[in-house]
Amino acid sequence: MKINHLKTFLIAALLMGCASSGSKVTLTVQNPGTTDRENQMAEVSWSEVAEKLGATADKSLVVMDGEGTRLPWQIVTNDTNSEVIIFPVSLKAGEAKKFRIMEGESTEFEPLVYGRLVPERKDDFAWENNRTAFRVYGPALKATGEISNGMDFWAKRTESLIIDKWYRNDLAGTASYHKDHGEGLDFYKVGRTLGLGMTAPVDHDTLCLGDNFITVEIIDNGPLRLSFRLTYEPYPVGESTVTETRIISLDAYSLFNKVTNIFEAETRELKLATSIVMDKSKTSATFNDSDGIIAYETPGTEADGTIYTAAIHPAGFESVMVLGGHYAGLNKYQPGKRYTYYTGAGWSKAGFNRFEDWTQFVKTEKEKIDHPLKIEIQ
Repeated sequence: MKINHLKTFLIAALLMGCASSGSKVTLTVQNPGTTDRENQMAEVSWSEVAEKLGATADKSLVVMDGEGTRLPWQIVTNDTNSEVIIFPVSLKAGEAKKFRIMEGESTEFEPLVYGRLVPERKDDFAWENNRTAFRVYGPALKATGEISNGMDFWAKRTESLIIDKWYRNDLAGTASYHKDHGEGLDFYKVGRTLGLGMTAPVDHDTLCLGDNFITVEIIDNGPLRLSFRLTYEPYPVGESTVTETRIISLDAYSLFNKVTNIFEAETRELKLATSIVMDKSKTSATFNDSDGIIAYETPGTEADGTIYTAAIHPAGFESVMVLGGHYAGLNKYQPGKRYTYYTGAGWSKAGFNRFEDWTQFVKTEKEKIDHPLKIEIQ
């Protein structure tokens, strides 16, 4: 398996002072929505910034807000041929603020995202930010006979990055990550399902699931965004054979992953189902609307709490139904195209007391997607 660590650019947050007296770029960032944005990533074309600065990717840069506070930043590719520079901004509804990018001495900023292959745990790939954590399952686990194509969710209530610690303690037998020791736990059940919001083709009302991933490649590696690519062995969908690629990215501060699926098949059209596994043994709540949201309350216990899940498709779902033990949003799809949506989860012990609180939060996330930050370069 190949994991490429792209060069990232790290600077310290909350440091005051002046950068070099060289050229600078001034940006106006506006929140066009009706709800406040807190630590949302602003994205600016790196080529436009570099042209105005006369800078190259090897230059040290400083990003500052209007009060002179240095902000963390990162240059990312988003699995495309173009690069963007990202940095976090907080804006009230309708508010606009100015930011500056200039050449200056950079210092290291503590990463807020992290992910890695975990060969010591049968090739899991696990990733997290300062609010949430996830994993998917690799080939070594499949070799044991355990097949899973879904995404797992780790409920956590700490801003610390815990993946390495939880795996280390669990494998050593000192603290199982299936029990809450104060930071959270893994009690989301995936098995042979799509788990949290993964997507699969549908053939005659049957979900067609692939197996565990076969390769993983990290594309963008923090400190603010982690993105990676997963590939899967071909699998049958009706009379066709499908080859699947998933590109997943997670920003600091966010509870939602951005997921892009690409399905290759020798057919003109597929039907896709973005799906959340359901617990048939317990009564639960669901939510959907015409705006492209599906949400599900995963029943828990008094000790562990309740997990709330959701998927958001920017263009909406053509239909929503219960399908093969999943709560699913369905769309038609042309093979070879990029199918992009968002999926994430919350926890009753980390800020969401009721399912209604979660669905309101998801609606706010949808507004952020529908009304991205507006950025003007001066």
